[in-house]
Amino acid sequence: MTTVGKRLYEIGEMPPLGDVPELMHASVIRRQRYGEPIDAFGMEELPVPHVGDNDVLVYVMAAGVNYNNVWAAMGHPVDVIGRRMKGGATEDFHIGGSDASGIVWAVGKNVTQVKVGDEVVLSCCMWDPNADDIRAGCDPTTSTSTRIWGYEVNYGSFAQFTRVAEYQCIPKPKHLTWEAAAA
Repeated sequence: MTTVGKRLYEIGEMPPLGDVPELMHASVIRRQRYGEPIDAFGMEELPVPHVGDNDVLVYVMAAGVNYNNVWAAMGHPVDVIGRRMKGGATEDFHIGGSDASGIVWAVGKNVTQVKVGDEVVLSCCMWDPNADDIRAGCDPTTSTSTRIWGYEVNYGSFAQFTRVAEYQCIPKPKHLTWEAAAA
């Protein structure tokens, strides 16, 4: 990952391909705002998520709305922030969004299936590839380790950048618009 341009790009202003700014705009939920989505979501500037060895950073071109965003905003049936913090996460915020299309912006050193510049659609399923049931041959989407990105997992698509696992990246069909691909 390289940062050569601005510290923060305005919404709609695309950085040079591969330039990862320090900050991004995001629609964020905080526990003290739990309630109706119109009140719970707030625009903030947050650090762009760190890209680990197996991660992919995607510049979001379009994001879809899913009902899990309403649940996250309300704080029930699951307090997504509280649940993650009980599990050891330190972020006291939630970036929702489980549907997106975008451009691969940076990749971790172990990523081999996508490269910077690839246009992708993002799958919402995340899992632990080392989970016992997956290693025993279970379909990863039915694993006990499966979580929904942008709901149970932070850094969803309601931001300029999102962090996903390599296996979540599906090539975007050229005939689809960004919006149709994210739906």
